[in-house]
Formats: sequence, C-alpha cells, structure tokens
Amino acid sequence: MRIAILASEGAPYIKSGGLGDVMEALPAALSRIEGNEVLLILPYYKRIKDNPRFETEDLGHFEAGVGWRQAYAGIKQLKKSPGFTVWFIDSEYYFGARSGAIYGDIDDGERFTFFSKSCLDAMAIQGWIPDVIQCNDWQTALVPTYLKLQYRHLFPKTRCMYTIHNIEYQGWAQSPFFDDVLALPWEYRGVMEMNGAVNVMKGAIETADLVTTVSETYARELMYPYYAHGLDGVIANAAWKLTGITNGIDVGIFNPATDPALPAHYNAEDFAEGKALCKAALQREFGLEEKADVPLLTVITRLSEQKGPDLILHVLDELLAEGVQLAVLGTGEKKYED
Repeated sequence: MRIAILASEGAPYIKSGGLGDVMEALPAALSRIEGNEVLLILPYYKRIKDNPRFETEDLGHFEAGVGWRQAYAGIKQLKKSPGFTVWFIDSEYYFGARSGAIYGDIDDGERFTFFSKSCLDAMAIQGWIPDVIQCNDWQTALVPTYLKLQYRHLFPKTRCMYTIHNIEYQGWAQSPFFDDVLALPWEYRGVMEMNGAVNVMKGAIETADLVTTVSETYARELMYPYYAHGLDGVIANAAWKLTGITNGIDVGIFNPATDPALPAHYNAEDFAEGKALCKAALQREFGLEEKADVPLLTVITRLSEQKGPDLILHVLDELLAEGVQLAVLGTGEKKYED
C-alpha cells in the first residue's frame, strides 16, 4: 500500500509539540509493515534548510496557484532515508525566509493553503499516486477538500484520512478568504462556511473519507459542545466515519535503557537506582531541594486553557504546602507562563 502522510511539522526535522512526535513515529511504524511504501511531506522551513544534518536533493519545481497568484514550489527529497521517503515543499516566500517559529505569521492561512495544494501537485507531477493520504489538523485540512473537489481526476482511487489532534485550532478565516485564497467554485462554499466565515477543519470533516482522532475517548468527547469548540454538530453528522486511534510512541527513541539524554539508564527490571539518579539530576537542574523522599511532579504541555493549567493553579498552594515539588515545561498563554 502506498501511504502519503502530510503535516505541518515532524521530528526530528522540526516540531513544536505532540504532532511532531507522531509524525516521526507514525511513518516509521507504517513503513515497517511489509508491502507498505510511505512518503512524508513537510514544509521546507528555514530551520530545516539551514540544518546541515538534513541534506536534500532537488526533484523538480512547479508553479502553485494560491487564489489568483502563482508561487514557486520546489520539491526537495531527503538524501538519507530514515526507512521511508521524505519530501519538503520549498518556498522561500512562505517558509524559507521566515523566522524560526512554525506558526504565528499573519498569513498562516495562505501559507498552509499553498502547502496543501503543493503536496497534491508534487505527488501528481512525480507520479507518486498514493492509495491513502493521511493529513493532520487545520494546517493540512484543505487536502481532503481539494482532493475531492479539484484533484479527483489526478487521484481517482486515492482515499483520504483526516486526523484531528487538537480541535481547538480549526483554521478560521474571514469570508473573502474563500475567493481570494482558496479559489474554489462558489457552489462549494457551503462545505467550508460556518457562522458567516470559513472553517477549513469543517471542510475536512465533511470531505474526508475517514476522520480519526488521537484516542477513542477523544472521539467520543468531540460529540459534546464542551469539547468540540463549536463543531459538535459537524462531528455528529460525520459520526459514521469517525474513529479513535490511540497515539503511540517510538520505543526506540523513548527508551530509558538507551536514551543518551538521560544521566542514568534503567529498565523495567532494574529501575530504582537509575530513576533515583535521574530525579536527583532534575532537581539540581531546576534548583530544587535534592531529596529522594520528596514527590517530584512533572508536567509537559502547551500552556493553554484547554490543557487544564487552571486545575493545577487551583491546588498549587496546597501542594507546595505539603512539600511537593513541581516542574513544568511548556509555552503558551502569558497568564500561565507568568
């Protein structure tokens, strides 16, 4: 089976969170299944381009249409394969000349429209026609929409699976975005329109052949308004094609018996001493009192309301009064960072 995986980030090339980790582990796991041929496509960000670890070769280039504009798009292939094929979509304007941040530019909607269309164009030009396309979150939510509405003649048998990692970020845009950037025929406006604006995640849910989330629990939660951030009705209508597939980890990378980043190693049979040494090293690094019998709680998360930092803050004084230590790693909303 030919499987194309499209995402806005992927480790070890570039990542901002859990999506990047999944995009490292998922294609590797799928490529180990006999008969699978896997392609991962990412934007060619400046941080990837400037990293000497990732040597690439040119496969070709083309002009990609974004609204009424034509923009250069290059196809770069990673020279040293990690066991599957990796392409980067090259654009100096949209990705190469930007700052180190992956997201946060005022034209992110246009940037990832360009990326989504360019992924389909690149595969068509190279003759790499997948059986399945798997795409992720709002940044590639336009892939199933374009595939169904404009690219079906180039990919007649390709099916598309859309994965929601975080429904809070849906790819909202003002109404003129439909004509100025998406440039889809007017009769398709209803697929993407919501509350008088454009919602690209809504379009993906409606046009994808299969919609998945990162766990069975999350799939059920998205049926409720509290969790769905306004998309509960859309999700409910697509319940027949919605399923949860629990995220996994690459046990070769996240292995405390071999991880070079750890000050001491341990395994399931012999972990007491190694874990104690790692805990002591973490306490020293954070300037915490180095005590073996003090509980050390760790939280690694994006600091946004959705992740529940309010719950921690609610009991924080009580926890600290009991002598508990807390180490937090994350960025996000300023009120939580402060």
